[in-house]
Amino acid sequence: MTGNNRRALHALFLITLICSTLLITSHIFATEKKMSATDVLNLVDRNLLKMEDSTYTVELEVIRSKKVIKTMTFKVILKGLNKKHITFLAPGDLAGTAIVTTEDKVTYVYMPSYKKVRRVASHVNNQGFMGTDVSGEELGTAALSKGWNGVILKETENSWVLNLSPEKNTETTYAKMIVTVSKRYEGVERIESYNQDGKKVKTQVREEWKTFKDKSGATAVTMPTKFTYTDHLTGSQTRMTFLGCKVNQNIPDSLFTRRALMRGK
Repeated sequence: MTGNNRRALHALFLITLICSTLLITSHIFATEKKMSATDVLNLVDRNLLKMEDSTYTVELEVIRSKKVIKTMTFKVILKGLNKKHITFLAPGDLAGTAIVTTEDKVTYVYMPSYKKVRRVASHVNNQGFMGTDVSGEELGTAALSKGWNGVILKETENSWVLNLSPEKNTETTYAKMIVTVSKRYEGVERIESYNQDGKKVKTQVREEWKTFKDKSGATAVTMPTKFTYTDHLTGSQTRMTFLGCKVNQNIPDSLFTRRALMRGK
């Protein structure tokens, strides 16, 4: 076989290999299932549920006219997607105040000055939490796969952007939310909330993602450690920084009850 023939055969082999690779690749992309909005929201919830429970301290600042006008520190204990136990550590007038949200999304608050536990009315969830820009609804919302209908507005290399509208029986002050989900972290990194007039009234940004391990040393979950809420009607901002996060500590369900507030005080 001459040198020219060998080069020709080599070139033909390369061309055949390239064409085969392109056909296989195109078949993979053609048959790959495209994610729907429901798929994306379920992905986010499954990632959250890797964290069976978590405990962390929150340092909060309320900023108006570029000045910090209020600070708070509180301890948060979460379990699943709904159960929460919050205890205020500072400032002094709030220290000892505690809040519990049950699996059924019923919220109770203990006020040291009254030495009583009271149930929080559902309409209070529409208001700013303790004078901040975070409503009770926003503080309590973890899962979005239930109670919301979604469509994908845009998909990029790094994220999905979803338009969510509330289902008929969903209690919310918002007519829609534009939610950006990070592909890398499989979590929500931005929420824009709109009122019934179609005006954007609130933006929530989640950043500074960190990976946390459970007590066995295994990686449990990656989650944002800084939340910024902007109220577009007032220009006010609230920033929350999460510190000392611990996950999967086998926290008992009994902590997330009205009785737990009574017993703890």
